[in-house]
Order: sequence, then structure tokens, then C-alpha cells
Amino acid sequence: MDVEDVMRAALLEAGYGPDVVGSALPRIMRILQAEDVRLEVGRTLSRKEREYVRVQLEIGLTVPEVVASLKR
Repeated sequence: MDVEDVMRAALLEAGYGPDVVGSALPRIMRILQAEDVRLEVGRTLSRKEREYVRVQLEIGLTVPEVVASLKR
């Protein structure tokens, strides 16, 4: 079971309906991916870097792509 499946099951078990889960899950996954970026970079990100990461994840870049762009 992958992370998205676990999150979906946990939200449904917590009593959230399918509509709420469907709208909240993408945002939750981006938050988890942003944390993955922070861990990969190995330091706290500045506010400007966090905004950059958020935008990059929203347009569909992967965690490794975002990390590579931050390390340039």
C-alpha cells in the first residue's frame, strides 16, 4: 500500500466523506512531498524557497527534480 492509499484510508476511517477526501488528498500529498524536499536538501528552507517548492510541486515536478533545482 502506498502513502496515498494509506492517507485515503485514514481519512475515510476518520469519518471524512469521499468528496472531502478527494479535494484534500492532493494538498496533503504536496505537503508530504515538500517535507521530502526539505529532508533531501538537509536544511531548513527559507520562505522564498518554500514558496518555490510549493509552486514546483503544484505544476507537477517530482521531489528529485525540485531538489536538483534547489541545489544548483
